[in-house]
Amino acid sequence: MPLVKVQFKPGINRETTSYGAEGGWFDSSLIRFRKGRPEKFGGWQRLTSSTVEGIGRSLHTWASLVGNKYMGLGTVSKFYIEEGGSYNDVTPIRRTVTLGANPFTTGSASSGAVTVTDAGHGANSGDFVTFSGATTTDSIAAAQLNIEFEISVVNANTYTVETAGSAGSGSTAGGGSVVVANYQINIGLEEVIGGLGFGAGFFGGLTQSYTQTTLNDSGGINASVTSFTVTSASDLETASSTTSSAVAIVDSSILVADSSGFPSKGTLLIDSEKIIYGTNVSNRFSNLTRGSDGTTVAIHNSGATVTFVGLLLIESELIQYTGKSSNTIDAGVVRGTRGTTAAIHADGVTVKEANSFVSWDGEASIAAETGSNLRLWCQDNWGEDLLFNVVDGTPYYWDQTLGLKARGTSFASQSGALGAPTIVRRVMVSGTDRHVVCFGSNPLNETAQDLLMVRWCDQEDITDWTPTATNTAGSQRISSGSEIVSAQKTRQEILIWTDVNLHSMRFVGAPFTFGFSLLASNVSVIGPNAVVTVGDKCFWMDQENFYVYSGRVEVIPCTVLRYVFDDINLDQNLKFFAASNKMFDEIIWFYVSSGATEIDRYVKYCTTEGTWDIGSLSRTAWVDFGIHANPRACGVDNSSNYVYVHEQGTNADGAAMNSFVESADFDLGDGEQFMFLNRIIPDIDITTTSSSSVSYVIKTRNFPGDSLTTNSTNVVSSSTEQSFVRARSRQAVLRIESSTTDISWTLGDTRMEMRPDGKR
Repeated sequence: MPLVKVQFKPGINRETTSYGAEGGWFDSSLIRFRKGRPEKFGGWQRLTSSTVEGIGRSLHTWASLVGNKYMGLGTVSKFYIEEGGSYNDVTPIRRTVTLGANPFTTGSASSGAVTVTDAGHGANSGDFVTFSGATTTDSIAAAQLNIEFEISVVNANTYTVETAGSAGSGSTAGGGSVVVANYQINIGLEEVIGGLGFGAGFFGGLTQSYTQTTLNDSGGINASVTSFTVTSASDLETASSTTSSAVAIVDSSILVADSSGFPSKGTLLIDSEKIIYGTNVSNRFSNLTRGSDGTTVAIHNSGATVTFVGLLLIESELIQYTGKSSNTIDAGVVRGTRGTTAAIHADGVTVKEANSFVSWDGEASIAAETGSNLRLWCQDNWGEDLLFNVVDGTPYYWDQTLGLKARGTSFASQSGALGAPTIVRRVMVSGTDRHVVCFGSNPLNETAQDLLMVRWCDQEDITDWTPTATNTAGSQRISSGSEIVSAQKTRQEILIWTDVNLHSMRFVGAPFTFGFSLLASNVSVIGPNAVVTVGDKCFWMDQENFYVYSGRVEVIPCTVLRYVFDDINLDQNLKFFAASNKMFDEIIWFYVSSGATEIDRYVKYCTTEGTWDIGSLSRTAWVDFGIHANPRACGVDNSSNYVYVHEQGTNADGAAMNSFVESADFDLGDGEQFMFLNRIIPDIDITTTSSSSVSYVIKTRNFPGDSLTTNSTNVVSSSTEQSFVRARSRQAVLRIESSTTDISWTLGDTRMEMRPDGKR
């Protein structure tokens, strides 16, 4: 029987059916195309056995003037600077306070739990605090108290920590009168709450301070209960019903008999209509959203009862209520409101008051540092120092000369600071002109964040942000859109994406310092980190396409476009990010598939060959090689957070990599006749340090709508000359896969012995 060379076009093509893509590759994971040939992805291993606290969301590398190599690492819980494999915690401090006399109260005898009293501490469960000056308390040694702890919140004025000690008698106050508590900035969320994110409006629904407690209902709650108990409901808002004194409620305001017991923002129930209000002044509720929560706008008579509706956030579910009994929420409970889904919640999870919630596309966000948003970071180095910020949070400065134990401090706290921004979406160093630029900043002499405001400091002076006739500090409000989503440096300019347009920011010198121009309309970016610059080109992902900018905006033709965007979780778009792998001229976008809540897939583009491939890999941050010899990435392994060095070895941190490439369907004579496959002559370059092998898998089907059936799996090693199979079908698929350690491979041209085998 004749041998037929079976050749496939490079790249994965999922823009049609498997049969429609005949002559190409259809599926893959952990491979790349190089010189038109598929080969196995490079391996990875842990940078160090040490873990970090929280999922990593940002990596940035730079070097000091004397050659020390640093890596900034921002997680949902901490900020680290890594040097030589050691992670140094430089998380900024949000509050330092000397606690009152004997602020510690031990738990039961033999317990290590300690309750700390600090009125208005502002901490969330999971935050970190470090004590100093404490004395031995109830047999728990001073050395066991004067360290860092993770906080469990009880209420607004107390919280608990778990020491390594053991209380003697229990329920004993102590600690002394000079206990100092250093609170690190609040941790952020690991998940995006459904409906949040760029493209769905601003970050959050919570728009003011809030109280939080924990669920304390034995065994947790199911998705249908309408009464549940929390650890402490004393600070959760309730209000006595009042009456309306307006003859008719108009869209502008509601006048009531007494609004003094109502929060400044929240929700009202009048008859059967729920109304969100944004202002409560002099017995008048204003800034109304009528007919909220699925109710109907109606006319209400003077004297109608006005009831306050409380709102709680438990994990990703919003729950309404109208009353409580002691620590039990038991009146007017409505589960899964405002687009959320009623769910099961375990005992001990955090319960947040969310009365200021407006909508997922509300007007403003509670500062990211309160922990109400997904924790993202931005970083850039200012020479050998580092600038970094929580997205929609305070910008910080880390001074290399102070050492690796020094924590980041805010721009506004620097010596001689004039008008420094206090809340920004993104911080960046402009380039050779050396201006620090803040995007989505509070305007000069204002505290509220303007999500279209761009501000920059005086040239070479990070402390001077107040424009004068003798400096180059300044600001510019972007002219279109409602928010700056992202910004990215290129070789000659900074690109700024709003939710609707792309703008350019170029250094032009005196008197304006920077010039701004509109580059493209109806173009945005899917998330703040879904853009990367390589050389003189910038690549990004929007909600329906991939783009490149090299002086003009162009759509990148993509052969896996529908595969990506038809199976994607846009609710988690803030997590998506772009990365480059300059070793192989690759741009990689890591994203969340529709069935997941954390990054589980990637799509990869080779800029020199114009090919695309896809695969499964969970990475949450990435930095390309530069001062280090290999790319680095953050990942999670068995709930532990590590940094991995990529393109190193052939294994997945010592384990086998499950890599494969699978062809589209092929046939003989358009499937007019069945074909009979009898023999495979493999052509594959295998590099191995053991007896590892790859598998040639033949799958068959008779009609395009049939499911594929695995006909044979043929193990191929470096010494395999030929492999015999017996397969009869109209259509066939060839899959090359490896799932053993210590192996890499590059595929050549496969020959098969096949012939027509009759019609049917």
